[in-house]
Amino acid sequence: MAAESEILLEAGTNELEVVEFSLKFPDEHGKMLLQTFGINVAKVREIIRIPQITKLPSQHASILGICTLRDELIPILNLSDWLYNYDALNDKQKLIVAEFNLIKVGFIVHDVNRIHRLSWAQVESPDSVNNMDIENSSVVGIIKLDEKIILMLDIEKILAELNPELGIINMNDNVAKSQQNHNILLAEDSVVIRNMLCDKLHKAGFNITSFHDGLAAWEHLQDTVANVKSAAEVFEIYDLVITDIEMPKMDGYSLTKNIKTHPLLTNLPVIIFSSMITDDARHKGQSIGADAQYAKPQINSIIADIEDIIKKRDEKTEAA
Repeated sequence: MAAESEILLEAGTNELEVVEFSLKFPDEHGKMLLQTFGINVAKVREIIRIPQITKLPSQHASILGICTLRDELIPILNLSDWLYNYDALNDKQKLIVAEFNLIKVGFIVHDVNRIHRLSWAQVESPDSVNNMDIENSSVVGIIKLDEKIILMLDIEKILAELNPELGIINMNDNVAKSQQNHNILLAEDSVVIRNMLCDKLHKAGFNITSFHDGLAAWEHLQDTVANVKSAAEVFEIYDLVITDIEMPKMDGYSLTKNIKTHPLLTNLPVIIFSSMITDDARHKGQSIGADAQYAKPQINSIIADIEDIIKKRDEKTEAA
């Protein structure tokens, strides 16, 4: 499914395809409710009936165990149990196998409904909802479609809370500190990951300006370059951009493409830092000029490589 989507959707068009699925859970009176959720097609590897699951000891109750798919061991998560404390299972439910952060995981859902092709402009940030606790929310995007609300889940955050070894929250701080005082623009929609990145980059000696989506970052860059006349002046303000791919309003591919096609920003290095970086997906970032791409467990690799990426930028600018 993901491979077909990559052919249909070119990088930089600000489009995405979403697998809509549903979860059932009881309200406080026992009445069964149905809520729809979404996951990017690019993360989905397959959708199957629930296979035989081997229960593991000393695991969170929402982690049902593991199964074997094509000689790979896949951890299985019961989403209804995690989100709503409702653990009822039946043989009609589906298993969505997804891949991100260089791992595969399966999560059990009530049903899989359909695939929607959308623009990221149709995905609203949760912070648009008054009084919503963004810091602790598992929702990273809200889609209003045909009088239906589809919630985009932060599956990476859920997994990291269930098992830190599956996330990036516990990355160590053993990185060399930069002596160059570089300025970095960061675009990342996940509050948890954005705060973690800012903290680690600050500790590594970098100055960070962060935004919660690609559109906010792009509008800021446009305002920034409105009064400059050369790339050298741009580099006095920002040395490098780090962006996620999946973000409300504008995705990281479109942000990267906008930067690389702007006459004053074209040599500004862009690092794509995403849970969606796989061997199959790297060509998208390359096609729009990304200078480097890292999967989200590789935060220490980014920090170690920033100096070299900026050095290459300077060499390219001098040769132009």
